[in-house]
Amino acid sequence: MKKTSLTLWLMIACVWAMTAQSPYQLKTGREIGLYGLGLSLSGTGLLLNKTVQPLTAAQIGNLRAERLCDFERWVTTRHSVRSRKASDVLLFSSQLFPVAMTLGDPAMRKDAGIISNIYFEAGLINFGLTTVVKSIVKRTRPYVYQSGFSLEEKMKPDARQSFWSGHTSSTATMCFLTAQMYSDYHPDSKWKPAVWGAAAAVPLTTGILRMTAGKHFPTDVISGYLTGAAIGLLLPRIHRRLNG
Repeated sequence: MKKTSLTLWLMIACVWAMTAQSPYQLKTGREIGLYGLGLSLSGTGLLLNKTVQPLTAAQIGNLRAERLCDFERWVTTRHSVRSRKASDVLLFSSQLFPVAMTLGDPAMRKDAGIISNIYFEAGLINFGLTTVVKSIVKRTRPYVYQSGFSLEEKMKPDARQSFWSGHTSSTATMCFLTAQMYSDYHPDSKWKPAVWGAAAAVPLTTGILRMTAGKHFPTDVISGYLTGAAIGLLLPRIHRRLNG
């Protein structure tokens, strides 16, 4: 009986120690609020997206690249299918970065439930905010200014979804989320510079590819990058333990 009790107390002590070492904690009210925010933004964005009217032939005919500033104009002559496909690869790969790091890191793996919640909250909020902004701004994509695309392609609703870059914001969210979490679990790691360098480089590369693909203007990419990075950094931080 004493042996059983001792074993039980040791198990409780181990669980407590593991929990105490976690830099994050979940709070029911906060999680409900964050999921509610993400779902509200996503629902609103999807509803607004259905109201976006395609450009008319007359509107497309009146577009003039020379009316754009030099900083933006250069992308209206770019169209790389290879860049578009490469940006898709980086987008989908980046969604797995937090998962891969969690599975591969023992310290993070024991908090898989907490990390999963933060992951889904960040992704949901970024998707919702991006969809809302795209549907409200309705900015014409760079390729619509080019003569090499058919009128049918230019008259699709997606041709008015340039601001901001969803590929860039989504990639930045997951990359900076991963780097922030790694730093919180391993504050003294020698790998931190490499992790943060990769976190900054992957969405930057994604944004450049989106521009050379003729999908986005520089300001679309910059805005998407900053928004995604902010979400990726903020979500882990607001889940930190108060005593940590």
